[in-house]
Amino acid sequence: MRKRNPSALLALGLTLLALPASALAASYPATDPAIHYEGRWQQAADGCYKTAQGAVYLETTFTGTSIAARLDDAANRWLVSIDGGPARKIRAAKGSPTVLADNLPAGRHTLRLERATEGSYGVSRFAGLEADSIEAPTRQTSRLRLEFVGDSITAGFRNDGSKKRGKNDADIEDGSMAFAPQLARLLDADYSVLAKSGEGVVHNWGAGWPDRGLHTAERYPWTFYGARKTAGNTIWQSERLPVSAVILALGTNDFSDAKRRPYHEEYVQAWTSLMRRVHAMNPEAPIICLEPVPAAISPLAGLWIKEVCERMQGEGIAAHYIALNANSPLLAPEDFVGDGTHPTKAGSAKLAAYLAPRIAPLLPKE
Repeated sequence: MRKRNPSALLALGLTLLALPASALAASYPATDPAIHYEGRWQQAADGCYKTAQGAVYLETTFTGTSIAARLDDAANRWLVSIDGGPARKIRAAKGSPTVLADNLPAGRHTLRLERATEGSYGVSRFAGLEADSIEAPTRQTSRLRLEFVGDSITAGFRNDGSKKRGKNDADIEDGSMAFAPQLARLLDADYSVLAKSGEGVVHNWGAGWPDRGLHTAERYPWTFYGARKTAGNTIWQSERLPVSAVILALGTNDFSDAKRRPYHEEYVQAWTSLMRRVHAMNPEAPIICLEPVPAAISPLAGLWIKEVCERMQGEGIAAHYIALNANSPLLAPEDFVGDGTHPTKAGSAKLAAYLAPRIAPLLPKE
């Protein structure tokens, strides 16, 4: 039996006491089955998980007084919630693990780590967690999962602060408080949000006419939902995370230029292509289409979307249309961030409360 050197043990003990708590934690890779993922994540060859979409998240249960993430992400903001408490916005540390929580009471805790910013801000790379131990979170097996596809309104553009000089849009975007996640929480559902500012079905915001850029039908199948087909992007395998329903919230950018608007036939055709593609990837999920949120948008947008839903029903696809401004504007001027287009957090809550009882009957029953 090998003899221990008391002096060496004492020196080791003093060294361990001098280290931060996170340095004493065990390391768990991103592939650990105790980490539960929601949204479009892609496993890389090195075992890391990558994502580029808004409001994507992971959950786990951990033991100890601290937890850290190995997160390589220079541009995006993330939201940390411990034990179901209020979310705290953070940025990834450079060159070292990002401490998500410290000085917690000893014992078991839950973690939720959610991306706050949309896919346009680039790919996030998650390599794993550091904690004393982790275990799979307790989750309801029959839980609903909703997928939302939209633009800046769905992404939560500028809903978390005031616009300043320079580029601080990432700082003031909180995708978890846009209407889509708020609606999902009202319906006790998980969610996946594919949203990009400026997104249009035939015409992106600020683009020339005709707009020859990428649009929703082309972008929808990708795992990374950004401005272009990022290197290493793949086609999303929807069977990996089956959704209960897909909610399409588009049209604002298509009609954003009052002088030049889509023709009826091109708009109907583009929506038809989009809905057929969504159905092909999610054949069991109903598709729910919303009228554009801002009441200032031409009513033609909603009428033409409704027309496509009726066409899809004729093809045997479960497609539904929900009007938002049929009788009067759903949202008041104070429900927007000051531009009449992007809802505040409170405005998004109002929209979510309106939609919840209208969408619930359209969802699959257990």
